[in-house]
Amino acid sequence: MPTADPRPRTLCVALCLALAGPVRDTPAQPGSAPAKTQQEAMAERGYVRYRGAWRTAQEIELVERAERDRLARTEWKTRLERLRRQFDQPGRSDEAAESLAEIADPSAVPALATLVANEREPRVRSLAMQSLGRIRSAEATTALVGIAIDHADPETRLAAVEQLSGTAPAAVPGFTAALGGPDNTRINRAAEALGHLLAAVPADAPLRRDDAVLGRLVAALETEHMTVAGAGGGEGAMSVTFTPSGGGLSLGGGPRRARTIVKNEEVLATLAAATGVNFEWDVAAWRAWLATRDAPADIDLRRGR
Repeated sequence: MPTADPRPRTLCVALCLALAGPVRDTPAQPGSAPAKTQQEAMAERGYVRYRGAWRTAQEIELVERAERDRLARTEWKTRLERLRRQFDQPGRSDEAAESLAEIADPSAVPALATLVANEREPRVRSLAMQSLGRIRSAEATTALVGIAIDHADPETRLAAVEQLSGTAPAAVPGFTAALGGPDNTRINRAAEALGHLLAAVPADAPLRRDDAVLGRLVAALETEHMTVAGAGGGEGAMSVTFTPSGGGLSLGGGPRRARTIVKNEEVLATLAAATGVNFEWDVAAWRAWLATRDAPADIDLRRGR
């Protein structure tokens, strides 16, 4: 059987294509949007690619600000180390003192606090604290509160409190927090610092009548500890642990525990000076006074009317 000639079919297809014109992409359906790239989609949501992650402009600003602050703090550490060396160079001490006392950059706070903590020369410590007092940021206040409580030198502690006198309300929370700790030395130093701050404000200032402050002082009048005897370390060995609850003496052959009450003299002195009354170590009387001091005289407190 003879094979059909394919040429007529080929010519027909070519003629149809020629009449139809060039082939074009199928147009998008009405109402449909072209596909978006990830970058376009994230940009519409307010994100940009930054250091390998998608971030908002606000996040980028925070990251860059933190980086600038870190670099500034590192630079201040180096600058203060160089400045400290100038104090020991002939003819440069006065220039160094002037430069140290005039620092007002909040980024310098960590370096200044470290200088005060490690410095043996009182003059240098004093100048560094002047700068901390001038900065008056929350971090500077915290640094001065720490110096006022924990520095070994009494004059340095007092100088730190004096730098805080202009911003007493901001410093008070740090000192009242220390009143709740287990260390009696820190409790009394915090109370002493509070006494200086309260004495520096007018008698009718709200700070002098702050129930929260006075209440914390009352709570710190006496500190309860637990004395543990026979807990190891040889015959008669004793250890003391702080506890906010009652103690007692354990029976049997185990460690013997006894409650010890420590009176904090500086706390009482600050309370008496701030309030103008003195119930000494009678905690119940102090609390009753705090509860009734603003009550009208004609109210029967026992009946509530």
